[in-house]
Amino acid sequence: MSRPGEVIRFLRNDPAALLAVLEDLAERRDGWVNLQPYDDPDADPDAPPARSGMFGLITARGPQLPVSTWVPGERTAKGTEADSVGIQHAAGPRALRRLLAAGVEPPEGSSLLSDHPRRGLVVRLAPGTAPRAVLEWLFAASDELAPRPPPDTWVAVVHRRGGR
Repeated sequence: MSRPGEVIRFLRNDPAALLAVLEDLAERRDGWVNLQPYDDPDADPDAPPARSGMFGLITARGPQLPVSTWVPGERTAKGTEADSVGIQHAAGPRALRRLLAAGVEPPEGSSLLSDHPRRGLVVRLAPGTAPRAVLEWLFAASDELAPRPPPDTWVAVVHRRGGR
C-alpha cells in the first residue's frame, strides 16, 4: 500500500532535490515518481492531467503536457525487476519513432514495452541506468512530444510503498 505522495517542485535546470529522491528510490526500490511540467503553481500536482472539454473525453490521446512515471523495479524472490519509465502524451501513435527521428533516444540499453496513443510510451530500462540519464531523456522527450515548449517549472509526486 502506498502512502500519500511527497510533492517536489523544481526548475528543469535545477533538479537536484528530485535527483536525490530518485537515487534513494533506485537504491531502496520502494516506490515510483510521477512528474510533469506545469504552468499553474496553484494547481493540485496530484490531480489527474486536465483534458480539454468534451473533446478530451472522446479523443484517443493523452494530456497536452506530457506526464511521466519512473518506476524502479521491485526486488522479488526471483531477483530485481527492471526499472521502467512511461510518458503519457498527446502526440499520437508511434511516439518512439517520432523521438528517434528527432534524435531523442531512450537511455542506452532500453527496450520498448508499449507505444500507445492514450496509454503512452513505456520503455524498460537497462540495469544500472542512472536516474540523471532517465530525467534528461524525459525532459528531451517532453520537449518533442508536447505541442508547445513545456515550461521550466516542473512538479514531481513521489510515492513510497513502505519505509519512510
